[in-house]
Amino acid sequence: MRSTHCLPSYSFGGHDVFDSIPKFTKLYGKSVAIIGGETALSKALPHIRPVLDKAGIKVLDIIHFGGECTFARGKEIAQMASVKDADFMFAVGGGKAMDTVKVVALELDDKPFFTIPTIASTCAATSEVAAVYTADHTFDDVAFVNHPPVHCFIDADILVEAPSRYLWAGMGDTIAKHYETHLSARNREQDYNTQLGLTLASMCSEPILAYGIQAYKDSQAKKRSDAFDTIAMTVIFTTGIVSGCVPMAYNSNMAHAVCYGCVTNKETEENHLHGEMVAYGLLILLTVDQQMDELQRWLPIYRELGWPTKLSQLGLTASHIPQIVEKATSVHDIDVSPYKITADMLTKAIQYMESLD
Repeated sequence: MRSTHCLPSYSFGGHDVFDSIPKFTKLYGKSVAIIGGETALSKALPHIRPVLDKAGIKVLDIIHFGGECTFARGKEIAQMASVKDADFMFAVGGGKAMDTVKVVALELDDKPFFTIPTIASTCAATSEVAAVYTADHTFDDVAFVNHPPVHCFIDADILVEAPSRYLWAGMGDTIAKHYETHLSARNREQDYNTQLGLTLASMCSEPILAYGIQAYKDSQAKKRSDAFDTIAMTVIFTTGIVSGCVPMAYNSNMAHAVCYGCVTNKETEENHLHGEMVAYGLLILLTVDQQMDELQRWLPIYRELGWPTKLSQLGLTASHIPQIVEKATSVHDIDVSPYKITADMLTKAIQYMESLD
């Protein structure tokens, strides 16, 4: 058997984390194009620029990524002379900025890029996959770079200043990674990479069970703590490793399928975050799969954090159940499962959650 897999690498700390930039970029050259979100750039550049200036790394351009990760915007940025001429790129911001730079890297024959996340909401800063949308914010497709970012610089002093709702939703998406990968993998023979990912997947859920509430409180107070640092790394890094190790088809299952069902309601899509809806979808997964002990273990955490346990918390009612279920059973996320997931299963699970006090 032959396999090749690059694991992500990172530096973690406060603002001083950027002092290590030259150590990791020196193999790639002395010029950079920095691409990111407007707010993200304003938070990170004051700490990055002095390090680059001292190291003699020339900034050829600072580019706003455009607000949405689209193939068109990725191609547009890739055609900029400053980006073509740069030895490497920095992606600064949240998941959409990271994913846009991945599209740019693909357009430029695997141009090296480094990531600087400014919110702890996804594993985009350490993963190989980009979620690509259309300009009107409709999901388009996924794209894959050949390896994770060369290195991820994680400044927790910046992360803790971000709106706490991003960490709150990011945790919801992260815990699903544990249960969805294990459900998809059940009763299937696994290679080494997949076994590694499945073993690490418990670190997408257990730290959140132990420290998630405190981390969220500290995030609300803009106070870095051991709990906050642990959860930031869980969301950004652990999930990225698991995502890369397991087959793509294992990365999503019922929790995400239910999420996609929920967003068929326009008001829900506009007013609720992806990770929030995935967290709700995970309760449906646990109910369908009869993991009732796990359900009872998580419900107190959900209630303390304010994650949704009922449709009304997502702006939905029982009348929306048929459209949620119709969409959830139509997506490919549930194709790799240990049994056929039916509309009746999902309907009964949603109704069960509605019946709980």
